[in-house]
Amino acid sequence: MTLSSPPEPTGMALALGIERTAWSPGHTCLEVTVAQDHLNKGGAAHGGLVTVLLDGALGGALVSTLPVTSWCATTQLTTSFLDAARLGERLVATGRVVRRGRHVAHLAGEVRVGERVVASAVGTWAIWDARPPSMPLRRADELLRHLAAAEGSDVLGEGAWHHTGQPGMTSVMSVEVQRDGDDATLLVDDVHALTLHERVLDPNGKQVHEDRCTYRRVPDGTLLLELHSTDGSLETARVEEGARSLRVGPLPDGGPTWRHALTDDGLVMDLWFGGTSMDDAPDIEFRYRLGEGS
Repeated sequence: MTLSSPPEPTGMALALGIERTAWSPGHTCLEVTVAQDHLNKGGAAHGGLVTVLLDGALGGALVSTLPVTSWCATTQLTTSFLDAARLGERLVATGRVVRRGRHVAHLAGEVRVGERVVASAVGTWAIWDARPPSMPLRRADELLRHLAAAEGSDVLGEGAWHHTGQPGMTSVMSVEVQRDGDDATLLVDDVHALTLHERVLDPNGKQVHEDRCTYRRVPDGTLLLELHSTDGSLETARVEEGARSLRVGPLPDGGPTWRHALTDDGLVMDLWFGGTSMDDAPDIEFRYRLGEGS
């Protein structure tokens, strides 16, 4: 049984500045530093921020124990506010599984500032063996639109192959857009598939790597990545979509995990060999400025 990987961040998490700092079977940790926009009228961290942290930490603890094909949702969350958190303090929310059955799970957790407990919660989650049809998948529309907008121009990137100790690498990526297909396979707007063709050059301008991959959606809403090998073979993997990110892997047999994410500075590509984005610094990383061609 393959357990679920840490979900890609939601738009809510990105907007609030929430970071995931721990993920293991039955346990997860979320953190955020209290900013001016997080405060209520009394100058303390808003209860909504604390509740979002607890919901995410408890729910994450459950997800970490579930197969990738399973689905869950909060049915009840009871929160107790024990102390105030102030501007600049770091909130650390932890969640744990108290008891899990096939269709119902009970969880508990707390939010701390250092050793001080700010809030605690208990909750109940419903579990399904597969995603209910009434629950649509989250989609990374913003990132997909940015990629589609790069059609017809070379996207330049700079980065490093840390696994071989090679900094100063450059990349040239082109984007091909497919616009034919039925409504069920739409990626975003009128786009049905996006193919990324990348050439990596060493500091001397010599090409050292080339790859092609295609993002394509199937009728049930799942986003897939097709890897086009140089020998003509095709490998397909499921994509985990965040609000502004796409993550694939780890592939079978201890293969790589990689992630495309949209940041304020452009497009980020990180790749890990034999790990996930929660383990260590990436083995390969590139930064692209979408919209800036050669």
